[in-house]
Amino acid sequence: MFLIIILGATHPKAPKNFAGLAIGLGLTLIHLISIPVTNTSVNPARSTSQALFVGD
Repeated sequence: MFLIIILGATHPKAPKNFAGLAIGLGLTLIHLISIPVTNTSVNPARSTSQALFVGD
């Protein structure tokens, strides 16, 4: 979903002044919803390293 927000905000037909706002609000929403539930990370390097150490 976050990738869709990024691609939509950076599309040539999208208003250029609001790309940062849309991406920032999307990232904030992801963190507010998913951190309390699953302790999620949007950083792939951090997520992969933890998965390797846990073995899951």
